[in-house]
Amino acid sequence: MKSQKSLYRKWATRVMLFLAPIVILTACTKNFEEINTNPAGLKELAAPDLRSLFPGALVTGLGAGYNETTMLLFAGVYSQHFASTNPAQESHRYVIVQRWQDIWPQTYTGTMPKLVNIIEATKGGKEPTMNAIARIWKVYAFMRATDYWGPIPYSKIGKDTTVVNYDDQKSIYFDFFKELEEATTDLKANLTRPSFESKDLIYNGSNEKWLKFANTLRLRLALRISDVEPAKAKAEAEKAFANGVMTEVADGAYFKTSADFNHGLANFMARNGSRMSASMESLLVGYNDPRLPMMWSPALGDGKFHGVRNGMTVAQQNMPQNGINNNSAVALKYAAASMTTTPQAVFYASEAYFLRAEGALNGWNMGGTAQAMYEKGIEISMRENGVTDAGAIAAYINGTSLPIAPPNAFPTPPLTDIPVKFSTVPEKQREQIGTQKWIALFPESHEAWANMRRSGYPKMYPLMSSQNPDIAADKMIRRISFLDREIIANGVAVKAAVPLLGGGPDNVATRLWWDKSKSN
Repeated sequence: MKSQKSLYRKWATRVMLFLAPIVILTACTKNFEEINTNPAGLKELAAPDLRSLFPGALVTGLGAGYNETTMLLFAGVYSQHFASTNPAQESHRYVIVQRWQDIWPQTYTGTMPKLVNIIEATKGGKEPTMNAIARIWKVYAFMRATDYWGPIPYSKIGKDTTVVNYDDQKSIYFDFFKELEEATTDLKANLTRPSFESKDLIYNGSNEKWLKFANTLRLRLALRISDVEPAKAKAEAEKAFANGVMTEVADGAYFKTSADFNHGLANFMARNGSRMSASMESLLVGYNDPRLPMMWSPALGDGKFHGVRNGMTVAQQNMPQNGINNNSAVALKYAAASMTTTPQAVFYASEAYFLRAEGALNGWNMGGTAQAMYEKGIEISMRENGVTDAGAIAAYINGTSLPIAPPNAFPTPPLTDIPVKFSTVPEKQREQIGTQKWIALFPESHEAWANMRRSGYPKMYPLMSSQNPDIAADKMIRRISFLDREIIANGVAVKAAVPLLGGGPDNVATRLWWDKSKSN
């Protein structure tokens, strides 16, 4: 019988052959026939050995550590969750040099070999809970990848071919729903059986919480496609809600960090390279948001919360009125967080309520009105950030103050004209839901960026400057262009994938399949 390590290495090599740099391509070409004709070897692995693969699949799927920093760094800047002191990042020049190449191997040589080992070995009902949870995490990891690039290698990964074809995003999303339907059905039928136990660094073996995670993920995906496949979106959202989504703070997903798996965001923020954006200042200060001191540290100069505009040059950063080093907005609270003990957010429970609020506006059965879901989402977000005073939460929910014009930034108007108190105007209601959801997602910027592209909310300030020739300073980056490493290693497939974008060129201005918003 083949050892777990040998089987894992061979599967990983097979993926790396076509999806990693060309230097790897030339070195690992053996044993493909044996790999493809001996799936039984995977199924003979014992459950404890399979469990030992799961932490690595979680950490690479989440991107904890350095590459999580890279992803959050850019997604956070694109979504204006924060502003960077690095002008190259802010002006989007890093997209041109494709700094995102660090991310690609996370999915294809880190996460998927481990998950496929688990999934293949647990087919046929041998370990149904492990199989279901591995499939759920596979959807989560691939969701991030397709929402960065659009078409990606999906159905053909691990095949013994010289070209690994890309799938169009619609096909990928529809398969996500199939995977989640089957996985949640199996998990629900086997809730009392053990799964990954202590190797589960998110829920510590709680099948019930993984079931809520999967249903909430399904709800997120349903909202993502609501503008392009409204009937499918409605059906999937209502199934997700009926099967049970997150409802309490304790339902949220947080990755357990350690000396082996550091908190990537805390690691980066200790360098003091990220500040509060002017968008954040306009909203949080204008709304007198109790979460403000929970999310940000005050400026060194005057102890207040000042934001800065995104996309500033070095000269603009150093202008006295801006004073990014001392007088501006401020490092994230995670700068002081422990890299080895502070849990890393994966999925906030508050998001479930904002998803349900928007679904209710769409006429879907979400178990309550849009206003009720919106207000509950704010309450849960407050509690997730350590605000527990019921009076303060109620006052915020009913607040009528408006966003401010950031006084320390360059001449900048208020970001928008909506209060927190729920409007009677449907389109303003959508903006309020999108705006509060964006605040609640902080600093989970991957989802914030994706949701902004899809919904158009919250509104955002134009960049002060852009060095990317494909996108103007007043436009949002819509995707990441295909990577040089893939063009070298899998160029035929990459060329064939460009038409799958739906008519746009392979650049950062081309919208993904589900991105139909009217926003910039």
